[in-house]
Amino acid sequence: MAEVVRGLPRYAVYGAPMELLIQSLERTPTPLTLRELLAHGGKPGKAPTPDVLRRSAVYVQRELPIRLARRVRQFYSLPFIVGSNPWVQSVARLYASSFAQLATAPPIETPEGHARFTRVLQGLVNDHAENVPKLSRGFMECKEYMDTNQVTKFLNAALHSRIGIRIIAEQHLALAAMAEQNSSNDTQTEYRLTPTSIGIIETQMRPMNVVLSSCDYVRALCEATFEIAPKVEFDGDIEATMVGVPVHLEYVMTELLKNAFRATTENYLSKRKEGIATSEIPSVRVTFGSSRDHVSIRIRDCGGGIPPQNMNQIFSYAFTTANEQKAAETNDEPADVASQGMQSGMGTLAGLGYGLPMARLYVNYFGGSDLDIVSLWGHGCDAFVRLSRQMGSSDVPI
Repeated sequence: MAEVVRGLPRYAVYGAPMELLIQSLERTPTPLTLRELLAHGGKPGKAPTPDVLRRSAVYVQRELPIRLARRVRQFYSLPFIVGSNPWVQSVARLYASSFAQLATAPPIETPEGHARFTRVLQGLVNDHAENVPKLSRGFMECKEYMDTNQVTKFLNAALHSRIGIRIIAEQHLALAAMAEQNSSNDTQTEYRLTPTSIGIIETQMRPMNVVLSSCDYVRALCEATFEIAPKVEFDGDIEATMVGVPVHLEYVMTELLKNAFRATTENYLSKRKEGIATSEIPSVRVTFGSSRDHVSIRIRDCGGGIPPQNMNQIFSYAFTTANEQKAAETNDEPADVASQGMQSGMGTLAGLGYGLPMARLYVNYFGGSDLDIVSLWGHGCDAFVRLSRQMGSSDVPI
């Protein structure tokens, strides 16, 4: 039997360099906070200075290999038959390859070196874009070899870590884009840079604006699927602002609104077929609340609620009302594709049941925030999102 060091054999794990892997595993990830990210990102709406950009790059080059090494070790801990699954193994090898690229990259000492590093980092972000759909399919195929608790524990750690890795990488890439935009007067960038943003962090994020953007997308999707869609009514403190990551909140709101729109529309169409529907489809109501410590959002629908026997499963991975086989098909008719799209904001994850658990991970990531669902069976659901204003709260690296 191969000699084992810190739970790893003395040979390459999914192709990762063993000595470098062991060195990184001996180090502890730095807790990630919005406050720290803002402190190292310069001023809102201003291009970072070369010194700020260099310090950010050095931080990324130091921090990411530590987190990536832990993911490689986590994949190695899976039962052999699960780790050998082609979908799971492809993600594991990608993490190992990314670790090797960053762990062996030369120190960043010149603008040219920073430009090369940024290109590598952008490539890695693009390469990992489909990790979640791949993992979902892999674990669906391996569900008989791991119980629900084991799968949940693995995926919570893997997806929690993925959020942190992407925040670190995309924050630096957004800062680099701001610097490039400033030097070339080019207004084109994939990152949403505003006069009040620092990288991907918005210092004056207005949740109402995020919800409006999600509503437009979900309404179009609902109309394409069912030919009708409920209206959305807003009340409460719609002017509330806070520090946050808009793309994270947009994912959460899109998932919750998809559930509300789909349930409301299906419930209305069912009642109309029975001749007991109201003259108009009921509205979805979004209410905002604000206090010194939190901004709260409630999404209320009249979609009939969740059956009581299913309530304890709604935050479990792979729990879905969609048919598994249909969700896995790739040659559906357009209407089927649109219907599956109402299941999830992850595109190819449609119908695989990862929407709510991932939404909760995003909400909880920086601590002090939460997501909960309250169902009134036979009437509808209330989804509650509480967003903390405490920027000092940090993730707990796993």
